Amino acid sequence: MEKTDEKISKGNFSLSGLSCASCVRSIENTLKKLAGLNPTTIYVNLLLSNAVFEFDENIIKPEEIKQAIIDSGFNVEDIKIEKKYNEPSKSQNILTNNKEYELNISSQEGTSTHNMITKLAVSGMTCASCISTVQYSLESVPGVEYAHVNLLTGEANIKHDLNKVGPRDLIKIVDESGFGAELIKRDRSDNNGNAIRRRAEQYQKLLRNRFLASLCFSIPIALISMVFMMMLHNPILSHQIIPGLEIGTVILFALATPVQFILGYPFYLKGIRSVWYSRQANMDTLVAIGTTVAYSGSILNVLIPILRKSDQPGYQFFETSVFLITFIWLGRWMEAKVKGKTFETITKLMELQPEKAILITLSYDENKQEIIDEKEIDLDLVQVGDILKVNPGAKIPCDGKIFRGTTSLDESMLTGESIPVTKGVNDEIISATVNLSSMIWIKATRVGSDTTISRIIELVQTAQSSKKAPIEALADKIAQVFVPVVISIAILDFIIWVSLGSAGKIPKDWIPNDEPYQTFSLFFAISVMVIACPCAMGLASPTAIMVGTGLAARFGILIKGGGEAIETTFRLDTIAFDKTGTLTYGKPKVVCSKLFSKRSLDAVSKEKSRELLLQIIGTVESSSDHPLAKAVAKFASSKIITSNNVTLKSVSEFPGKGLQAEVEVNDPHVRDLLPDENSGSTFKVFIGNEKWLKENGCVYYIDENKLSVKEWKSSGYSIVLVGLSSSESSSGYILAQMGIADTPRPDAAKTVSELTARGIEVWMITGDNPITAEAIAKQLGIENVLAEVTPEMKAKKIKWLQGKGRPLKKANIFTRLFTCQDENIELTRRAVVAMIGDGINDSPALAQSDLPISVASATDVAIESASVILTRSNLRSLITLIELSKAIIWRIRYNFLWAYIYNSLAIPIAAGVFFPAFKYSLRPELASLSMAVSSISVVLSSLWLKRFKEPEYSEFKNSQRY
Repeated sequence: MEKTDEKISKGNFSLSGLSCASCVRSIENTLKKLAGLNPTTIYVNLLLSNAVFEFDENIIKPEEIKQAIIDSGFNVEDIKIEKKYNEPSKSQNILTNNKEYELNISSQEGTSTHNMITKLAVSGMTCASCISTVQYSLESVPGVEYAHVNLLTGEANIKHDLNKVGPRDLIKIVDESGFGAELIKRDRSDNNGNAIRRRAEQYQKLLRNRFLASLCFSIPIALISMVFMMMLHNPILSHQIIPGLEIGTVILFALATPVQFILGYPFYLKGIRSVWYSRQANMDTLVAIGTTVAYSGSILNVLIPILRKSDQPGYQFFETSVFLITFIWLGRWMEAKVKGKTFETITKLMELQPEKAILITLSYDENKQEIIDEKEIDLDLVQVGDILKVNPGAKIPCDGKIFRGTTSLDESMLTGESIPVTKGVNDEIISATVNLSSMIWIKATRVGSDTTISRIIELVQTAQSSKKAPIEALADKIAQVFVPVVISIAILDFIIWVSLGSAGKIPKDWIPNDEPYQTFSLFFAISVMVIACPCAMGLASPTAIMVGTGLAARFGILIKGGGEAIETTFRLDTIAFDKTGTLTYGKPKVVCSKLFSKRSLDAVSKEKSRELLLQIIGTVESSSDHPLAKAVAKFASSKIITSNNVTLKSVSEFPGKGLQAEVEVNDPHVRDLLPDENSGSTFKVFIGNEKWLKENGCVYYIDENKLSVKEWKSSGYSIVLVGLSSSESSSGYILAQMGIADTPRPDAAKTVSELTARGIEVWMITGDNPITAEAIAKQLGIENVLAEVTPEMKAKKIKWLQGKGRPLKKANIFTRLFTCQDENIELTRRAVVAMIGDGINDSPALAQSDLPISVASATDVAIESASVILTRSNLRSLITLIELSKAIIWRIRYNFLWAYIYNSLAIPIAAGVFFPAFKYSLRPELASLSMAVSSISVVLSSLWLKRFKEPEYSEFKNSQRY
């Protein structure tokens, strides 16, 4: 099939029944066998219990994939499909169990731009004509792409543009058509991750019920087998119905059978299907084999005396399989409860969103007096353009702008800054921030899944279910062979002990309760199978990554790349910064200025003439959209106290040069502007670079005035000169000069210093001229600068930095021992390079780098290219990211180390290797509990990451907060 015919979609299947790394491997093997799936995109997450992959809808359908997963022994709880191909007049859709809604990360600027699907419950429909009426009414509205109405369910699915028509408008349209309508509230869990928590809670409840059901059988079995039959020798229970068959044995068999085949059925189902469909044994396979051996062994021991018609009943141990299943369900329930704590970050983010909003409707009476109508509505009914009231202490319901009022907002949830931020009319505000001081009205610009908090939640989810970290490769390889190796060890262990027993090498005092040596040997084999735990290895990385990415979100760091991005950060060698908007604010600012006036003027007149000159400059520059012009206009307006006495008559802009304008000045101090005598009120104004003013005959009337220009240029400032001449003259004078610079962020220098101290090489790559670039670099302590680099060249420079390499550490003696290199020749490796940028021009470089990072103010293209997004408006988060990545990777290593040590010690103990020395054996039921403890300990170890504290540096604390 040609590539143009491919319909590639991304599937996200929520699963249940995963318990260990072998389960993950089993599902991955099943998916890899399906035609139409891209094997390189398959990722199964044990902790989130989901599978993410790309597939071609022309070859395979989601229903077929679902059935394949079910056949392998697991359940599919939820399906989300994101179409990655384009359809005419359609956007990317997500299907969720017959639910459909739109997926689109909106623009950072302006209002929401994507369509969405709204569901309405329509009442009063009785026939096909009713359907046509409702459908026609909806589809005739501008902004509605289609409306699907179902008579049987009474539902209408409407795809519409949020900017043109909202859910309340749709309800009104249906009402006006003669039918009733109300919004079917979308399940927010579909968008913000609450579904993961809900499924986790349901799974915990299921495991609890299974444990309690098993316990109901375990207690009577324990009383009968261990108390009444073994300790009290109850004559009723010891009575033989037929030779060799006691009443107690029949009761135990009756109690053990439902536990084995009903409560133990999930182990059989998943264990057998996993082997049959994916050729991969898992933990359920081990449990199924272990309990079956115990149950079957008991039946065999009971049947042999009966068949021989012996009066001596056989030794049965039905309680072993029952206790085994009970303790496994207990362990998995405990493990699930501990795992649930790792979802707290998503939960806390969700709790930031209010459920209601106060809608304001404005109208006017005959006297043009405002009539205000307030109505509390569900958050889902909020539309773009709505005016909403937010009371003091309430949370902002959606992104928007202040329509009326002034207040202080707590934005710490997003920026991390505890100092309230004052906001006024037309200032942008962010959803989930808290209104602290005054009642305000806001105008909604982004609603629903388009809001900042919704996008943050979505990005955190993406990070937690993204590609595996390379450190997990070893665990995956071990998981492939773990279960077969454990089964082999168990069989070998059984053979060895049976052989020793048949040879009379096992002393009688070693065997408890006079049980046969075959049973004694069998217990060792069963213990080996149930104590071995691939679960701990499977949880070692996902739990740490989930906790870590959640912590990162709290600190204003969104790690889209998940485990891979975290490990790349851990191995980072070089960081390349874009200058404008990253190391600096990206907003030019007048940092130095000089205004020239007649020397003969007194102090008051001199001040008046300077203010008049600033009025002229501000009036002319405000007509241009050039960044430097805006900076000059802002500077001029901040210095003007009196009203403006300048009228702009004409203005022309000359690209690369500056502005030429004609102004009329109505002020008594107009005669003091020029050095020579001037009786007119109309002037020609020239603002721009030195060459432009020279072309128009503007000169310094005192040569010493221009001395500071050379010094400003050496500091990297952009120079703007202002010339003035009378309307009749062909020459004029330079009356003002300004140095403009893009101010570095206050924490940039300290961040660079901290990175250098950690052995990370820092580079600055910019398109600016070398003088400006070197000046900024000198302020920030950056030694490596690449200036006048075009966007196309930035990617090549990143590639050059990667190929430039970094020297191997001298401590790495193994590399030097096994290479033939001369000791004087320095060995190097490919450098791991991060790129931090904010603009479209940085996108190629971001894509080329090993770790693309974008800042809060970045464009959508830069954010899309990034693996990490710093949501706070400072660079301090970069140090936090590096320190947190180290903590996560080391925690993963500790988890893996513990899992390996546990299995290395537990299996020999369960196999009885140390039994001759200590005369202690681990019963199968205790072995199963130990298995659960190992998994719980790994999860608790990952939760220890929550103690991580954001690094604080004194210079950061003292820097300006913004």
